[in-house]
Amino acid sequence: MAMNIDDMPLMAMIKQRMSWLSARQNVLAQNVANADTPGFTARDLKPVNFEDILKGATSPGGAQSGMTSTDPRHITLTQSGSSSFTDYNSPDGESSPSGNSVSLEQEMIKVADTQAEYQAASNLYAKAIDMMKLAIGH
Repeated sequence: MAMNIDDMPLMAMIKQRMSWLSARQNVLAQNVANADTPGFTARDLKPVNFEDILKGATSPGGAQSGMTSTDPRHITLTQSGSSSFTDYNSPDGESSPSGNSVSLEQEMIKVADTQAEYQAASNLYAKAIDMMKLAIGH
C-alpha cells in the first residue's frame, strides 16, 4: 500500500511553511525591485498562525486529513492548502520625499531571515525523509 507523503501531518506542515516562505520571498523581492518607485509602499505576508491550524484540526468541525482520531489526545492536522497567503502594507519606516516606504536595509534583513528559515525547513524535511527511509530499511 502506497502512502502519500503529503498526507503525513509533519510533512504537510513543513511543506506549508516552505510555501509561505517562498511566497514571502517573492513579496520581499518585489519590494526591493520597487525601492526607487515613487509612491510604492513596502508589503509583507501575514505569518501563518500554527496555533490556529492546530485548533482547526482538533475542533469537532475541523477537517480531517483522512485519519480518524480515536483518542482525544491525538492530533490530526490538515494541510490548510493555501498558496494564497495574505499580504499587507508594511512600510519599513518613514517614506522618502517621493512617497516610497521601502528601506533596502530592512528588506535585505527580512530576505536573509526568510532564506535562513527556508533552509531550516528544507533540512527538517530532508531529515524526516531520511528517518522514514531508515525505518523502512532503505
